[in-house]
Amino acid sequence: MSSEIHDTVLVFSKTWGAVYLFVVFILAALWTYWPSRRKMYDHAAQSPLGDEDIRQ
Repeated sequence: MSSEIHDTVLVFSKTWGAVYLFVVFILAALWTYWPSRRKMYDHAAQSPLGDEDIRQ
C-alpha cells in the first residue's frame, strides 16, 4: 500500500513538476524579451561601457 502511494506521488511530482518548471521558464523568457522592456535592457547592457567618472 505504501509503495503504491509513493509511486503515485512520485509520478505526479515528476510530471507536474516538469510542467511547472517549463511554465516558469516560458514566463521568465517572455518577461525578459517583452518588447517594452528592450530599452531598459539596452541601457543595462551599455552601462558598464559608459563614460562616467569612477569615484573611489
